[in-house]
Parts: sequence; structure tokens; C-alpha cells
Amino acid sequence: MSNLMDHDESRRRFLRQAALAGAGLAAAPLLLTPQVAEAGGLFNFMVSPGDQKKVGDQAAQQVLQQYHEIHDGRARHFNELGQRLVAALPDSDRKTWDFRFHVLDSKEINAFALPGGNMFMFTGLYEKVPTEDALAAVTGHEMTHVRKQHWAKANAQQQQRDLGLSALLMIFKAPRAVQTIASLADSAISLKYSRGEEDQADQGGLDNMVAAGYNPEGMIQLFQVLQKVSGNGGSLGGDFLSDHPLTSDRIKHAQQRIAALHVNHPFPPLTPLNYNALIG
Repeated sequence: MSNLMDHDESRRRFLRQAALAGAGLAAAPLLLTPQVAEAGGLFNFMVSPGDQKKVGDQAAQQVLQQYHEIHDGRARHFNELGQRLVAALPDSDRKTWDFRFHVLDSKEINAFALPGGNMFMFTGLYEKVPTEDALAAVTGHEMTHVRKQHWAKANAQQQQRDLGLSALLMIFKAPRAVQTIASLADSAISLKYSRGEEDQADQGGLDNMVAAGYNPEGMIQLFQVLQKVSGNGGSLGGDFLSDHPLTSDRIKHAQQRIAALHVNHPFPPLTPLNYNALIG
């Protein structure tokens, strides 16, 4: 929802290294064609959903080279939970994004989604969440970053700042403007979500988990666990996305949203998560 470790030892540090480690793949003739569209007299530089998936898949290859992926009951459980959340999404989201759910063997308290839909859950976080509902909360939050194209929007803003209007005009007139996947994978790692985008991901994750039949109190549980690990303020939990600030206000926002839902929406009981039973 973002420190026991320094901010430089966050998801962005790790994934930047992963992308750079795979820079050799940039030599492959796989190029991305940016979308440049006029809006209000300005130009927006957006990577298409299809190319976002290519960027995310490139970065995912590097993640899986640096971490051991688990394929036991934890992986099956996480995939089932993820697919349940996917099934509750609008048709347009299910058709656009390729959500894939991976469990990584690491004590890091971490989870993240890459552009396009690859979702990674670290065992360090997995074993700390007390309920299925809390696990659904963090998963739905990360899926919302993908659905709302937060990386692509941040990348577009960065391109506008870096290139300037004149360069964008040249790109708009060019018959084919390209960027390599590796260069975009690096930007996917280094760009930070805004607080507004984090709040949108909280809202989207809450709505998704409720639509999938989970108890939204699981989001409060998640925040409480991570707050205990990292303290109020700072990052979400340990090195769990240093761009996910956790504050008391964030918990209050979730409580307010849940209270509003309670008016006409009975929730199922929280479902305990027996992590150890999933091993093997």
C-alpha cells in the first residue's frame, strides 16, 4: 500500500539492477512504438498496454533469474487467490492485462507488480499476513497499479520533462519512434508513484477484494502488520516498496471507506491464513 533497510535497498534498487543486468537483451530487434496523442494542445507520451506487457515481461525474466521462484502449495494458493481477484475485475481489465502470480523465496517483506500484470509475492511478507483477506488486500492494491497504468503515466510525464515539447513534436511527426524494452524496463523501476496513485491503488484494491468476496478489514490488518514492522510513516513495511508511505491517515482512509461500505454490504468473516500448511 511503501524502513528497516535504506531506501536504496528497496524494490526500485533491486529492479533497476535486474533491468540493467538484462540490458544485453536490448540488442534483440524488439522495439516499442510509443503512442503520442494530442490532448488540450499538449502531447501525452504513453506506452501502449501491449508494450507495457513487453516491458513487464522483460523485467520479470530478470527477477526470476535473481530470485528462486517457489512452485509448492504457496504458489498454488497465491495463484488461486490472484485468479479470484482477476475474476472479479471488469471485463475490460481482464481482456487488457495478463496477470500472472509468482512467489519468491526471500525473507524480504516485499511484494510488487510489474507493468502488464506480473505480480510477485515474497515469502517474507506472505508468512506475516494473518488472513486470506490481508493477502488479497496487498494483491489487489498492486493489481490496481497495473490496471490504472501508473507506471505508463509516470513514464509519460518523465518523457515530457526530459524531452521537452519540441522533441515530442518531432516524435509525433516521425513515421516510427522507438524505445528499447530494456530502457523502458529501467524507467519502470526508477519512477515513483505519487501519493495520489497510492491512494487510488488502496481504493482499487479495496473495491476489488470486496467484489471478489473478501472481507475489507483485511486491508486494515495488512496495514497494522506492516506498521508494526516499519513504524508509522516511512515505507509500507520493511523494504516493501519504499514508494508506499504508510501513515495513520492511510489507515483512517481505509476505515472510512469500509464504514461507508458497511451500510448496505454484509461482509464474510475473515479467513485465517495457515502459511505453514501451504509449504510443500
